[in-house]
Amino acid sequence: MEIENDVTTANGFDDVIPSSIKSDFNVAEHAQPESDDLSGKPLSNRLVATAPAVRKAAYLELAAILGGESGPPDAEAAAEHADHIPRLLADRAPICHEGALDATIAWLEYVSPEAVVGVAGAVAKALMEKHAPGKYQPKAIAALLSLLRRGGAEPVQSALEAGVRSKAPKTCAAALKASAEALLECGAAAFDAGPVVKQLPTLLQHRDKSVRDAAAALVGAVRHWLGDGIFSQLKGVPVDRLTALREAPLPPTKKHLLQRQGSSAAVVAPPPMAMPPLDLLAKLPRSKGSKEPADAWETQTLSDKWSERKAAADLVASLLEGQSSLKPADHGLVLRPLKRLYQDANVNVAASAIKATGLLAGLLGSDFSALARRTAPALLEKGADKKAVVAEAVRGCLAALSTGSCLTLAEAAELALAAMSKSTNTQLR
Repeated sequence: MEIENDVTTANGFDDVIPSSIKSDFNVAEHAQPESDDLSGKPLSNRLVATAPAVRKAAYLELAAILGGESGPPDAEAAAEHADHIPRLLADRAPICHEGALDATIAWLEYVSPEAVVGVAGAVAKALMEKHAPGKYQPKAIAALLSLLRRGGAEPVQSALEAGVRSKAPKTCAAALKASAEALLECGAAAFDAGPVVKQLPTLLQHRDKSVRDAAAALVGAVRHWLGDGIFSQLKGVPVDRLTALREAPLPPTKKHLLQRQGSSAAVVAPPPMAMPPLDLLAKLPRSKGSKEPADAWETQTLSDKWSERKAAADLVASLLEGQSSLKPADHGLVLRPLKRLYQDANVNVAASAIKATGLLAGLLGSDFSALARRTAPALLEKGADKKAVVAEAVRGCLAALSTGSCLTLAEAAELALAAMSKSTNTQLR
């Protein structure tokens, strides 16, 4: 029995003549590449073409249009192309990534904040997850910062926080780097580093070096707005690591144009990062089940070991450094043990206690007045100490009392005269 169109032989398909096979799939023998077919098509068609090479060329053309190379750019043109930007950034073809970033940066330069709102979330997410960890990281971070300044602060904040939490080291490091640059370029008024700072103790000890380095860079950026108070939040970080961070030079801040008015721009100086008042007594050690605040800390100031007494005084100083205010409390509970240490046989213990007193006085200001009158005589007496480390600490503490409005000039003179009249120490007099 013969079967129509059965052109096979005993040897299979080897003897089949291709033209004898009937098929409904009719494709020209020499099909033209898509780039030739779409070369004359509108830009909107080429932006979504199937061929990556066509899309790449279209992205670069869009970047040129938005960047003003094809005429003066304006907000209307940028708004017209807003819907294209998330699709460009989501492109999977590696050859298209740089063009997509170029177009995004050019778009953000002129788009209005109103036009950004609808796509900011998708743009921030794509920039952080897809591009910031990759080959074109500088351009991705530049786009994120531009989006931050163009009304996309909340989506950028969320994207960076998610990036820092990522288990992928490249993504985490990129998010930390972008966070540091956001602080340096835009300031604490535009970018809240608080949620990221909470994770720094862990990230500074991350197994991946790139994450550790990026976390250290963020510490430097935060110090511009928070001061050395950042170190009080780095609990659990090894002492040698903290020392290195303290000694590292601060990175330079960058001024950016956060407000635009026509072709002119005004530089806005962001305010310092707001810090909540420090609850000093709550930070000092307390015995388990005790109702007395800082009782374990006070016990440490009475230790037989001078190193433990010094550590107790140093703890107070480390908590106070870099702070801007203190929560109202009975700070006499802290001052009394410190004052007792002024007379410590070990000069380093005495110096540490006096330094901590100066920091406490500086933060409390006029609220320290009542305590200052009881403290000043003991300080004046220590001012005659021959040990430089003690004398220097006394001078610093007395300066804090005077500049912090803890004592009026008349009160200071009165206390000094009283100390002189009671003392036989010629150096003190």
